[in-house]
Amino acid sequence: MNKFYVILPVALLILFGGYYFKVAKPEMAATVLADEKRIADERAAEEAKRKEIEAKAQDDARKAQAVRDAKEHERLEKAQRDKDEQDRKVLDETTKYEKEAEKLSKQIAALEIEITNLRNKREDMNREVLELAKKGELAKIDRRNAELEIQRMYDVVAQKVAASSLTQAPPPPAK
Repeated sequence: MNKFYVILPVALLILFGGYYFKVAKPEMAATVLADEKRIADERAAEEAKRKEIEAKAQDDARKAQAVRDAKEHERLEKAQRDKDEQDRKVLDETTKYEKEAEKLSKQIAALEIEITNLRNKREDMNREVLELAKKGELAKIDRRNAELEIQRMYDVVAQKVAASSLTQAPPPPAK
């Protein structure tokens, strides 16, 4: 039995080695190759799908960026138009108010000239009123002096007449 314990396992080992090298190893190699090919195909499919998704994402990103750029460009154009319109309005209002200021300045100058003329006229009228008042007062003084002169002349004439013998009654006849 001793030989049997050694021969049987050696025979089985040779049989197994033959089976392994002739049948199992090529099948395992084919299986490994098939698995590697399947894994490579899956990886290739995943890579193709990932590239397709990336391409679609990049395309979507480009489209979204184009939309954002268009919106930004439109917003900037609108802002520029609004700014230009505000600048034009400010310029129009500035021109309008400058013209109005110029017109009012001319009006102020005309009114100042008119005020100066009216002040000069008032001074002339005050001077004339004072001159007339002076002439009136001098006329009153002259009239008073004339009245006093008349009274003095009247008194002088009255005294001369009183002292005159013609105005005295003759003495009464003697009785």
